[in-house]
Amino acid sequence: MVNQKKITLSLNSVVSWTLKFLMLISSSHFFLVGNIMLGGFSFLMLLVSFIPVIVNRNYNTNLPWSIDFWLTVWLALSVAGEAGFYRSFPWWDDVLHLGGTIVLGYLAFVLVYALNFTGKIKLSIPLIGFFTFMIGMAFGGMWEISEFWVWHFTGADSLAMQGNIVNGFYDTFSDLQFDLLGSAFIAVVGMWYVAHQRHVKLRVWMKPFIKIFGEEIKKVKETAKRKLHHHKRKIIRKVKKSKTK
Repeated sequence: MVNQKKITLSLNSVVSWTLKFLMLISSSHFFLVGNIMLGGFSFLMLLVSFIPVIVNRNYNTNLPWSIDFWLTVWLALSVAGEAGFYRSFPWWDDVLHLGGTIVLGYLAFVLVYALNFTGKIKLSIPLIGFFTFMIGMAFGGMWEISEFWVWHFTGADSLAMQGNIVNGFYDTFSDLQFDLLGSAFIAVVGMWYVAHQRHVKLRVWMKPFIKIFGEEIKKVKETAKRKLHHHKRKIIRKVKKSKTK
């Protein structure tokens, strides 16, 4: 069982780092051929894919492997879409929005539940699902806006080049519907997971987030304490100066 888990983690790591390398190659290619917008987009997606790695290193912890794996897969597929897969495969955009919203909804669920589990906020299970859904929809909306501007500046939007505004609206609302489905799916699954999972297993799963939020709260308290101490010293100095006068 342990060996099987290690093999799974190693395979996921290989896939994740391979996709990161391919995004680097794509970004370099776009820059070399003079497509600055797509080169910058690909490089930005590459940087975002390193967020779990940076968090693990900065906080000396291990986030669930699924966060790095699925985030990297979705970002790499997004780069592939902008590179021409949207035109070659008409269904690519819909699948990407559905899968992408599930990935982002999963990250939203992890964030909301981690804050609730560590006591930073207090939410019932339905509210955990509600905020997971809303954050997932917000991510989907922001992604649609960024996608529009990338297509606008690169001229990659075939619908826009055809001048078919109706098709453009249809494509946008179709994407938003898939965003809604993905967000609703992960919200329902998240609520079911919290309601039916044992507390001990949840605590093991939440351990990295307990450490991260604990350190962040500690930093905030220390910063507030230093500022308060500095403010008190300034007041004391002012009082002393007024007395000398």
